[in-house]
Amino acid sequence: MSTLLVYAAAREGEPVIGKHPHTLELGVGKIAATMSLTAALAKHKPDAVVLLGISGAYPGRHMRSGLQALQVLDLCMVASEVIADDGVLTPEGFLDLGHLRLGDIGPIPCDAELTGKISAVLGCGLVTGATVSTGAGADSISQAHALRSGAQVESMEGGAVAAVCRRFEVPFAQLRAISNRTGDRNHSAWDLDGAIAKLDEAMSRVFAAGVLP
Repeated sequence: MSTLLVYAAAREGEPVIGKHPHTLELGVGKIAATMSLTAALAKHKPDAVVLLGISGAYPGRHMRSGLQALQVLDLCMVASEVIADDGVLTPEGFLDLGHLRLGDIGPIPCDAELTGKISAVLGCGLVTGATVSTGAGADSISQAHALRSGAQVESMEGGAVAAVCRRFEVPFAQLRAISNRTGDRNHSAWDLDGAIAKLDEAMSRVFAAGVLP
C-alpha cells in the first residue's frame, strides 16, 4: 500500500479525494482520529501516512519569545506535536499528564525525511503543533496553550495521528494551511475557503514532485 492521505473533516479532504488511491476521513478530535487510524493501520500498513488539514495559528503576543507567528493562508509542515490540554487544572496551575506521570504529552516527532522532502517542494517552514480537545477561541486559552506547548499552530488531531503512527512504526508527515488566528473570535479574519485552496494547490505540487512513498 502506498501513502495513506488522512484528514479530519470532509472539506479538508477535498484536495485529495479522487486524486489519490488511498485516502481516509478520520473524524474530528483525538478520539475519532485515534480510532479511525488504528483500525486502518491494523488492516493495512501503508508506506507512510500524511495528514493534511487547516489549522489555527497562535498570535505572536501569545507565544513564547523568539517564535515567529504564521499568517492566515500560510502553509507549514509540522515537525513535532505536543498534547497541550490533557491533564488537571488546579488552583496553582495546569498539571499535564507528563507531570502527573500518567502519560506522554510529547513532543512527538514527525518523520524528518518525509517532512523535509514535502517542505522542500512547497518552500514552507517547519513548526511545532499543539493538539487540543478545546479549541482556543478566546485569548486566555490561546495564550495558555501556546505558552504551555511552545507551539505555533493548533489542531485537534495532529498529536493523536502522530502517536498512532509511532506505535505502528509508519513514517508520518503533516501539512497544514492556516485558516485563522486563535484567540478572541473575529470571524471576518477567517479564510476557510482560501486555506482549502492553498491545500489543493500544495497537494498538486506534492503529487507532481513524486515525493510520496
